[in-house]
Amino acid sequence: MSAYIVDHDHIDALLSYGIEHKVRYVVRDPNAACIEITETNATEIGRIMLDENERSVRHRYPGSDVDDLPGSIGQDAAKYKFKRWPALVALPAMTILKACDGFDYQANETENYEQSLAATIIRAIRGYAIRRLPGYDNAPGWSMHRPIKA
Repeated sequence: MSAYIVDHDHIDALLSYGIEHKVRYVVRDPNAACIEITETNATEIGRIMLDENERSVRHRYPGSDVDDLPGSIGQDAAKYKFKRWPALVALPAMTILKACDGFDYQANETENYEQSLAATIIRAIRGYAIRRLPGYDNAPGWSMHRPIKA
C-alpha cells in the first residue's frame, strides 16, 4: 500500500461540507467535549487532519523530510490555512463520502489511526453525509424485525 499527503483543497472540501451542515464530533477526553466544525476552528481542524496524514506517510516512508514525502509539495500541515470551498461548486454527499474514504486511505498507515482525532473527525463527516443520501430518511432499518409469517 502506498500513501501520500492530500492537498489542502481536499481538506478544504471536507471542512466546508462540515461547516455547511454543522457537523459535530466528540473529543475523547475526560470532558467529552462536542465540537462543531466552524469557520473559526477550521484551520486548526485541518491541521489536525494533515498532521495525522503526515504521520501516516512518515510511517510508510520513514526518514523522509516533510518536503520529500509523496503528495502535494508545500501542502503540509504547518502551512495549512482553511479556504472555504467555492459556493458554486457542489459538494454532494456521495462526493464527500468518497473524499472521506480517500483521506482515510492516506492517513491509516499507523496502528492507532482509528483512535486518532482525525479519524473521529472523518467519521463524523462521513456519518453526516450518509444520512444525507437520497432515500436514507425513508428507508426501513432503524429498528429491524423479522416479518410475521401468515
